Amino acid sequence: MKPNLKESYFTLVDRMILSPQEDQLLITTNFFKKYLIDVKKGLLSGNSFAGSVEVSGELKQRIHDSARHGGCYALATNDGLTVCRWEDLVKGTANKIKCEAGTSFYSTNWMGPNIIAGGDNGKLIEIDGNMGLKVNEYCAHNGSVNVVRKRDGNTFVSAGYDGVCRVWDKRTKEVEQNFTPSSWQQARRSNLGTHIRCMDVWDDWVVCGGGPNLSLWYLKEDSGIALLDMGESIPSVVKFQQDTIIAGGNNSYIQHWGLSGNLKCKVTTKLEVISDIILSTGAQSMLLAAGAPADVNVFLDAGYLSHTAAFIPGDS
Repeated sequence: MKPNLKESYFTLVDRMILSPQEDQLLITTNFFKKYLIDVKKGLLSGNSFAGSVEVSGELKQRIHDSARHGGCYALATNDGLTVCRWEDLVKGTANKIKCEAGTSFYSTNWMGPNIIAGGDNGKLIEIDGNMGLKVNEYCAHNGSVNVVRKRDGNTFVSAGYDGVCRVWDKRTKEVEQNFTPSSWQQARRSNLGTHIRCMDVWDDWVVCGGGPNLSLWYLKEDSGIALLDMGESIPSVVKFQQDTIIAGGNNSYIQHWGLSGNLKCKVTTKLEVISDIILSTGAQSMLLAAGAPADVNVFLDAGYLSHTAAFIPGDS
């Protein structure tokens, strides 16, 4: 029996997780349900993910963020951290890391064999990914830690509800650099607040947004380089694809910018809200976007020119 993701007008696909071989896609909804999609079968069908199945049992926690290291996944959930392999993630048999259980984690990233994660208590923790033991703790933000992203083997960047971005060196546990996007007048949107909702890092570049408009920062100059104007839209997801920035938010557009802030393209999806974007790294180049209505849009080339298809798991 086909699942019906459109059981409610308010259903949102809020997280997508690709398998290590990028042939399966796990999607989760804001109603704590999860669906497994056969990506190849969906692409071959041409108009629907005919191979999608609802994974038995409901999610025990809402997955806010995920990161993969080889065959292992780290999941930031509203009830702690989980480390698991793909099979356990699909089956729902993954074990929760005991330290910091009960904390709502909003973001996580791998730093080699260790995991960096942040959540509602304003702290960043570093955990041994094999043993599940806490290695370090950082008093990071005044308010929740909303995003944490790896910069290189020793440094990472965090962003929080307090509107501050911080560059950390895990060797010293010290902050190397701070910047506050809302302090840049061009990025400030007083009516929407100062919080950072999404952020990504590539080399010495950081892109972030939320209350402030999406903006690009160059760490070596400690300054804002370009404003990536999304109008009144609040960005919910932003990614670097090398020197290209890709973002989506509470409208139907996926937008691409260069490092000078030049808008490369603006593509209309079949979504009204974009909550997540995945860029595949395998032989089949794909960009997947999901949100509301409960759809997954798949684009088979970075320019969105050769093929565009909207896939709706279950009944349309």
